[in-house]
Amino acid sequence: MNSMNAAIAVNAASLDLAYKALPGVFDEMAGPGGAIGPAWRVCADWFGQSSPEAQLADAQKVERLVFENFFDPQRGRQAWRLDLVPLILDQKTWSHIERAAVQRARLYNQILADIYGPQNVFAEGLLPAALVQSDESFLRPVHGILPTRGHLTFLALDFARDPLGNWRIIDTHTETPAGHGFALANRMVVSEVSGNLFRRSNALRIAPFYQSLIDDLLSRPGVDDPMLAVLAPSPDQSSFVGHSFMARYMRQKRIEGSDLRVVGNRVYLKTVDGLQKIDLLVRAIEGHKADPLELAGVGFDGPVGLVEACRQNPDLMVNALGTAVVENRGLSGYLASLSNKFLGEDLIIPDTPRLWLGDPQARSEVLANLDQYIIHNAQEGTGSPGEAAPGRSVRTMSETERAGLEADIRFNGPRLVAERPIGFATAPAWTPAGLRPEHYALRIYVSLIGDSFAVMPGGLALSVDDGSTVALTSTQARSRDVWVIAEERVPPNISLKRLASREMTVQRKSQALQSRAADNLYWLGRYGERADGTLRVMRQALQRSAADLLAISSSQRPIKTLRAILDKEGGAAKAGAVVDGEPEMLWEILNELCTDPDKFQALPKTFENIRNIAVRCRDRLSEDSWRILTGLSAEPIARELPPTSLGKEALPAALAAQSLDIIEAAEGLLDRLAAFAGMSHENMTRNRGWVFMDLGRRIERALQMSTLLLTLFEASEGDDLDSDDMVFALQTADSFITFRSRYRFAPQLHLVLDLLVIDEMNPRSLAYQLATISDHIGELPKSSDDAVRAPDQRLALELLTKVRLADVMELSQVGPDGQRVALQKLFSEVIRELPQLSELVSRHYFSLADEQPQRLHLNPQR
Repeated sequence: MNSMNAAIAVNAASLDLAYKALPGVFDEMAGPGGAIGPAWRVCADWFGQSSPEAQLADAQKVERLVFENFFDPQRGRQAWRLDLVPLILDQKTWSHIERAAVQRARLYNQILADIYGPQNVFAEGLLPAALVQSDESFLRPVHGILPTRGHLTFLALDFARDPLGNWRIIDTHTETPAGHGFALANRMVVSEVSGNLFRRSNALRIAPFYQSLIDDLLSRPGVDDPMLAVLAPSPDQSSFVGHSFMARYMRQKRIEGSDLRVVGNRVYLKTVDGLQKIDLLVRAIEGHKADPLELAGVGFDGPVGLVEACRQNPDLMVNALGTAVVENRGLSGYLASLSNKFLGEDLIIPDTPRLWLGDPQARSEVLANLDQYIIHNAQEGTGSPGEAAPGRSVRTMSETERAGLEADIRFNGPRLVAERPIGFATAPAWTPAGLRPEHYALRIYVSLIGDSFAVMPGGLALSVDDGSTVALTSTQARSRDVWVIAEERVPPNISLKRLASREMTVQRKSQALQSRAADNLYWLGRYGERADGTLRVMRQALQRSAADLLAISSSQRPIKTLRAILDKEGGAAKAGAVVDGEPEMLWEILNELCTDPDKFQALPKTFENIRNIAVRCRDRLSEDSWRILTGLSAEPIARELPPTSLGKEALPAALAAQSLDIIEAAEGLLDRLAAFAGMSHENMTRNRGWVFMDLGRRIERALQMSTLLLTLFEASEGDDLDSDDMVFALQTADSFITFRSRYRFAPQLHLVLDLLVIDEMNPRSLAYQLATISDHIGELPKSSDDAVRAPDQRLALELLTKVRLADVMELSQVGPDGQRVALQKLFSEVIRELPQLSELVSRHYFSLADEQPQRLHLNPQR
């Protein structure tokens, strides 16, 4: 974002508002002679009258809002860009597109019903059987599954004008709601930045379309309060962000295949309350990955048994399984005859001319004139806007590459299509130097609402490369909102943010929390607390050592604590680690802690886990929390570490010189973590999601405190060093001020242990964590209602009781060998049993290993 702002700022002074269309190319805004079209006049006037500074500010605001919505912390990049200028279409043009889109939806529904039904198109020779049967998206196991209202509820179509202004359809998307989330986000961003311009232009709004769609989906199951969910891919796929945005906007659950279980041919959602029946699934995953039992064995985006569940209830899923077969570009040459058969109509807007290379005659034609064609896969396999694969052209190939392409055409012809490049019309785009024409393609969205198809009055447009593109390919993902200018005055806005009438009753009970969401929130709490605890120990170790780095004479145990953090395995520190107090050892530990990307307990991995889980919890985080978490990284500390090339003699001085910078960087990260904790504590509703996140935080803090105290005080090293380490422990636990307010003399271990272990009024104490853990587990669903406590309840209570009954004098007692046996025993048990408690919670609420919990009831008469 900063690089774009810099580029804008540099060029703003040279802004040139003069707009000139490309010679001989149809332009959406500038007609013959450069006249501005009526639909564009309000927008053109605004750009003509606004100052370069105002446009700069709007462009920066758009960039910031899109960054917040679409930045991908897993890939470290922003996956989407939005132009300041929309694509504007008048009502006449839109009506033409709308009629063509509805016709296509009706036609594809008929084709799918035949392909997965009687297959008359093959028997009558209207469609080559090889075209469909060679397509991996044709799912034979779903043959005979015929939904009541047809296979399609969601359809996206990519339109383009040629340089003369004639429309064509360049791609079809029937597999998933391809890009709805991006179109929604674009409209929301543009409405916030250019809302006045949007209203003055009298553009149609999309909220009524989505409200009608939601009402229709809710009515389909025929039950009161149905459970609807968007079955979406995992966060490691590029379409994840868009599908998540759509689910949030439509107020539906976003779920993954691992969230579901099929029982008795019904699909259930795994929640912390148990299994809950799903009434309708909106499919946003590829069909062949929906059921590893009957479909592709490598696909686990859906649960085992989903196909059979759809057989028993054909209306369970929209879109139905197998719809991707009509995305095959090889259909283009056959659509005219199919339209006449099924609809009795000519195509309103045809497909771009293509040759299916499974046809011998077409294959010979293309091989004889290969330099005139661009070769594409017949089946693209992705509906993500702008991610269509570029075609292959021999014009840019070597002789060897050309020979390889020819061989591919001969042997894999049924999977390929050929088309001649036609070119694209242009529309204005904002650049730092002013408005410039750019070639574009348009995606619009069709949905089945009631008994007929409706078109969303908008969409998204993407800039394309006229020289090499024949599909919706955009390497920069540069998009535009689409405005349809109405002839009649548009009524006041009815936003989806307003509750529907069926939801107007006051409710405080949250919907069931799905197990995966609870799991993610739990680990978000744990990883956040892990980072906080590690940074606190590191900061205190550096602060106490900074003044004496040239000749360390204080206790070596703070450095040993850092090593114990790194060497944790299963929640417990490795025993017997002896840590040298030399500066090079401190540097070695810091370097590993702050830079090692593979060490599970190191900061890079911890922050990576925080960011990844934040993506998975995106729909449960506020905008402020999202910004905090995605910005976390150990990089600020790593920048301050002395280089590894320093010798042993130079290292102490370098550490002494940079220790304050390292401490400052650590404190900056602690501030961000504290901000997130404060957001969670003050702003997050106290529902089960918050309980699981706080439960994770408390378990991790209890582990951190136990590890700290065990490492520091398992053995005595003399009164002076022990006293020094007590101050270290109090400062690390942010309890030094509390201790000084109670006691006016030097720390004594039994008093320190009372504050950090026993005192339940201290939110940093071990007892406070365990008491909170026990309370949280008692609040969770499926906790035992009878006299027999569940295993997780019993273990939590057992740990709390051990700590409550601990005698601080006995814990601080030093044996003849210098060891504190009672202290070692207590903290070792806590460190060993807390991971066991975490595993019980996971099995009880996240894994759902049993459909119903089983308990043995003994007959007291026997």
